[in-house]
Amino acid sequence: MNSRQRLTEIHIVQGRLRALRLVAFTSSVFPGEWSDEWNEMIVPDLLEFGYHARKVNEFCGLMGERFPSIDKKIIAISEGDPGNWEGSYRNALNALMHMQNFAIGYAHADHRQTFINAESNLIATYVKVSTDKFPETTISIFGLTECFLNYVIPKVREKYPNLRF
Repeated sequence: MNSRQRLTEIHIVQGRLRALRLVAFTSSVFPGEWSDEWNEMIVPDLLEFGYHARKVNEFCGLMGERFPSIDKKIIAISEGDPGNWEGSYRNALNALMHMQNFAIGYAHADHRQTFINAESNLIATYVKVSTDKFPETTISIFGLTECFLNYVIPKVREKYPNLRF
């Protein structure tokens, strides 16, 4: 096995690991007063996911691939929708790679009040990113990871059946 193939496999495995963790985080309700701690868990995984997913695109020749829109949300945002939702998987990865400022955004989980005595019940839903190269954009964390898991990985398996991951 050559080193490029092994690097590709490592990026796929690490991207998938981070994607699965992010899906779990963006599907979970947490009390509003834990926001800072929750961010400390999500942000490193988001950064690492972005890096590994972008490397998978590069190593597997998927930079020009048109994947389905990533502007999917697993919860409706009833008020305070940030707008400007990024639909392009590739553009979202580029924004993560070039980001200079970001903010994790939440939706209220009024339908799933898990923590009865909490100030609010929240679900991490998006990251708002600004870069030196791209206009500010809102990226659905679920949409981004869902695209990687359900479209990118199957495309890689189809194109490179000899990869082991």
